[in-house]
Amino acid sequence: MEKNNNIVEKDISCIVKQIHASPYMILLSITGGGTGAIGEMLRHGNGSATMIEAIVPYHENALRDFIGKEPERYCSEETAREMAMAAFKRALEMAHSEKGFRPDYLIGIGATCKLAKEGERETREHEIHIASQSISGTSTTSLTLLQDRSREEEEELASTFLIHTIARLCGAGPISLDAISMTEQQVMEKKEAAVNQDIGELLLSILLKEDSYGKKCITIAHSQKTVPAASGIIFSGSFNPCHKNHAAIAKIAYERYGSPVTFEISLANVDKPPTDFISLENRINSLKTYENEGFFGNICLTNAPLFADKVLLFPDSRFLIGSDTMNRIFNEKYYREGENRVTLIEHFKRHNVSFLIFHRQDVELGELGIDKDVMEICEIMPHDTYMDDGTSSTRLRKTCAK
Repeated sequence: MEKNNNIVEKDISCIVKQIHASPYMILLSITGGGTGAIGEMLRHGNGSATMIEAIVPYHENALRDFIGKEPERYCSEETAREMAMAAFKRALEMAHSEKGFRPDYLIGIGATCKLAKEGERETREHEIHIASQSISGTSTTSLTLLQDRSREEEEELASTFLIHTIARLCGAGPISLDAISMTEQQVMEKKEAAVNQDIGELLLSILLKEDSYGKKCITIAHSQKTVPAASGIIFSGSFNPCHKNHAAIAKIAYERYGSPVTFEISLANVDKPPTDFISLENRINSLKTYENEGFFGNICLTNAPLFADKVLLFPDSRFLIGSDTMNRIFNEKYYREGENRVTLIEHFKRHNVSFLIFHRQDVELGELGIDKDVMEICEIMPHDTYMDDGTSSTRLRKTCAK
């Protein structure tokens, strides 16, 4: 790697050797630039001490397959976090059967870049986003490049930036990201979110899919009001973020039944990667904006993505759901192994749960319909009580991203 006058750096060979001397193992995923870091991590010897694997899901289809979803933006901090989560999952799967397995020394790293293109005419910011995922925390470091550079210069900067970031994550000596010179031509942003051991083990149970962990519920925000710990009114959702329609639904239920609402977030998702800890912190904070409202009860974190699993944690409860969620509950795609519509309804009845259904704009109760058996455990909120105005978490995120 040639010297770049814009970078003040220790000798890369020395830094890499310090990384390899650390107890950490990493799985590195890179797309869109910075792949020179892979060569640097391997060419100085002893690479197997640190590197589990390096993956370059460069094509759009490859990236979608790697993270398990269509990213909202291909180059973004959020996508880097999703890559880091996928890398951490793969690292766990490869290492957990090894003798002396230590999940606290595994790190998944994702890097995505938007760098200069040959013949580029449009004026745009070039970006580097690096994220890490471990059992105890999520971190991101983003660098916006405001000065015109060649593709080769930006590739060199991205690779060096990634090496320094890996060194910091591995605790490899007194290395700081300030080693990358910060001028008016570059803007750096860092984020971190740490969790306790219980939440870390909850993520571990999801990624390893081991039944021995069982379904768990962790109360992460306690209401000052009297709220049943594992029963009552349950509002399950991603809350990414929580918004006014969520609050309106919770308020209606509170006024209707006279009990504060417990908000449940599953760290596990059926169609998406698990929720990382920065995203989790943002979702919890969005819920806490309503903590002084009468309807606000506890916030609970679980590893139960399916409602068939949630009822095991919250028996004798009433769940607040949208009509689109109702459609998914009775969609064969989301049945557990050996389950069908009849056994699922019996399962809900056996645990004494019911559903209060709120219409979503442009989403009606689906093709399955609401037959007599289902209606025994459901109540549909009339339009004159609640009318969805189209506000959604997805639209809010896209607005904030612009």
